[in-house]
Amino acid sequence: MAETKPNQAPDRFIRRLQKAMKEHPEKLSLNEVARRADLSPAYLSFLLNGKRNVPSNDAIARLAKVLNISQDELHRAAGKPNDLALEFFRKNEAGPIMRTLAEVPAGKLPAVRTWIEQFVKKQKRASSK
Repeated sequence: MAETKPNQAPDRFIRRLQKAMKEHPEKLSLNEVARRADLSPAYLSFLLNGKRNVPSNDAIARLAKVLNISQDELHRAAGKPNDLALEFFRKNEAGPIMRTLAEVPAGKLPAVRTWIEQFVKKQKRASSK
């Protein structure tokens, strides 16, 4: 696995941005992506060349919108929690929940995630009634 240097975004994040730029229907230039995402072209160039760390959640959201890719996908590629995850981590019960999940074997985590997603959907439906 490629080693990420200090102050460098993960390779998978950089590759995902580059792929999205290359595959964008408008074939956006670096300068155009930077302009539309309200970032400096120099910053975006440094980011794409591995000379900058992962951008803020706000910048990730703007890049995702400009490049027509999901924020969740970019957050996963960046190895960075999104705003909803950060909000969860601030809750009192987050610590015990995370400690419980840490004991779940890695192969079982997808099933746990599916169960949690179904539980959350049911709770949303029940609260909207």
